[in-house]
Amino acid sequence: MLPSDMYKVFYHAGDELGIKTRVQKGHAYLDESGLHVRGPARISIPGTEMHDITLFRLHGLGRVVRIDHASGRLFISVVRFMIGQFAAINFFKTGELYERLRGSASG
Repeated sequence: MLPSDMYKVFYHAGDELGIKTRVQKGHAYLDESGLHVRGPARISIPGTEMHDITLFRLHGLGRVVRIDHASGRLFISVVRFMIGQFAAINFFKTGELYERLRGSASG
């Protein structure tokens, strides 16, 4: 069962994120074990494996969270809507997700 406080997100697992990077659309949620992303690629990152969580502005267009973890790096942002590779980023919800991730990370 999925929790009711899910975020509609775009995400990218990789070392870099730029304007031309192909991102995936999905849904993310946090629980006691960590972050879970459901979409074309399913990703679960335990809180104990999150090493560094950073909030930054991608080319001045919107907030993005970078998560460095034991298996690599994940970029994630909460969106209002997404059509193809065009996304309208939800500024405040991305900040909320960032704060919740920082609170759940124990690594």
